[in-house]
Amino acid sequence: MISSELRDEIADFINAYALAIDDGELERWPEFFANDCLYKIIAKENFESGLPLGLLLCDSQGMLQDRKEAFSKLNVFGPRSWRHMLGAVQASKSDDQIRARTSFVIFETLAGEDTHILCAGEYRDILIRENDKLKFRERLCVYDTTMIPNSIVRPI
Repeated sequence: MISSELRDEIADFINAYALAIDDGELERWPEFFANDCLYKIIAKENFESGLPLGLLLCDSQGMLQDRKEAFSKLNVFGPRSWRHMLGAVQASKSDDQIRARTSFVIFETLAGEDTHILCAGEYRDILIRENDKLKFRERLCVYDTTMIPNSIVRPI
């Protein structure tokens, strides 16, 4: 059981992450992660089967920085906007880490087109404190379908 204050802090942190992505502030993306971290986008089918193959894997701050540069400067794609919708955060604490699960839906709007669902799924997070701030030690973005219908041009 965790306190309501800690649950609110976790929810605020997860919301801040989603807003940074939605607002296109990709330079902030690595700041949400601990120095020793794991970020993975993986299909639910692979996750539940224990299969390691994911759509994207970053297992260090260096890899996050590299992906941030690719998302921001190297990838070429048409204008679009993303909007996260997040479910309630379920969290538990043991020792010095927090485990959290949060459902998500990401809506995508391409310039001149109707809004559609890019993907839906669940964040499975392990959070720690680094310098008194919450950070993701591990963020697994488990998406529900076997394929995402469009390219991933930002972190999920």
